[in-house]
Amino acid sequence: MSNFHQDSVPFFSIVIPTRDRSDLIEGLIWSILEQSFQEFELIVCDNSNNGLTQEVLSNFEDDRIVNITTGNLEMSENYNVGINASSGKYLMCISDKGFLKQGALRFLYDLIINEKHQCITWALDNFVYPGTFVESSAQKKESRLLESSYILKFMLGADYRNYEFAPMHCTSCISMKLVSDIRSKHINLCQAQNPDYTMAAQILLATSNVYNLKQNLAILRNVSTKDGYGTGHSLAKKTTESRQFLKDHSKWIEYTNKFSDVPIKDCPFIIDLMLKDTYKVLEDNEINPDIYLSKTERLICYYFFAYEEILWRKRLGVNMDYEYNLWLEALNKENEHIKNKVKERKKSLLFISISSHFKYLVKSNWITAYLLDIYRSIRYSKTGKKYNDIKDCYRENVIENYIN
Repeated sequence: MSNFHQDSVPFFSIVIPTRDRSDLIEGLIWSILEQSFQEFELIVCDNSNNGLTQEVLSNFEDDRIVNITTGNLEMSENYNVGINASSGKYLMCISDKGFLKQGALRFLYDLIINEKHQCITWALDNFVYPGTFVESSAQKKESRLLESSYILKFMLGADYRNYEFAPMHCTSCISMKLVSDIRSKHINLCQAQNPDYTMAAQILLATSNVYNLKQNLAILRNVSTKDGYGTGHSLAKKTTESRQFLKDHSKWIEYTNKFSDVPIKDCPFIIDLMLKDTYKVLEDNEINPDIYLSKTERLICYYFFAYEEILWRKRLGVNMDYEYNLWLEALNKENEHIKNKVKERKKSLLFISISSHFKYLVKSNWITAYLLDIYRSIRYSKTGKKYNDIKDCYRENVIENYIN
């Protein structure tokens, strides 16, 4: 039990938006309550369709846990319920698939007290069930201060690999002053469609810089070597759930089809969702994206990364002929400069293209796919560090202390 007094102002407000993942929520809460730094409130927004999450929460006896049952809310609305109920000095949003590493809160507190950063970000390590911990290859030698405009440039250029710099769920800590400034203009921090990308864009517009850590303070949990939790994996593989997701959000898709900066309509690509959220936030703030990247540059980047997404999803065994034809049809309507620049950049993906086609052929045949799974299980058995469970991983991986 904490020595923190309930009447005191918590330093951290940790918001956990969750929906029907009772099997994950217990471990996440445990990873927070076990932290050596204890001055926090923990706000759980349970948007579930059943009572299983409430059963898990009933096992915790801690006055700092604020249990809010919502239900039938859009994802962004569920995030906002917790954010708007926060009373701490700094905000952290951690989705139920996240997991906080040991020493994370103490490190953040010491860093903030000494350096006064308003927004701090980091990358994520991975834990693949049943027990493989994989450190991110994105680990950096030094922490660094990045201009917000630098990050927005990557986001508008559809460079999803550099989204890790942006303040999103599980990867950021933001001063409540920034949150209050945003809410004074827009009521909510998160907007439809995706709370992650809209939150990131809102924060980047509200602050001039972001402090990006070399340390990874949190872990993203994955179902297996092939599957993860969340809409992203479903969209990548074009599952029944992803089709339902797009159907449920048809009005948002129809509205955002007006953004000519995303030339292919109706969101056949995952990056379409990411980009349209960003453009919607810029629109709400009456900001011209040209100040970060010209429209020509944005279109060139869009076609390049959309093509890269096609290859990535082919490697997952997904038939991407329809998406490729849409991509080609849209590109052929562009001017010669854009077409030539995209074709030039596309050459760098020649080897990946050949590899993607081969992997697709392997995975689309059940015999070769079965043999590949055997090979991958053998190969993956030698990858990462092995633990009995996520709690053992927590105990043996400690964030190094902050040093001024």
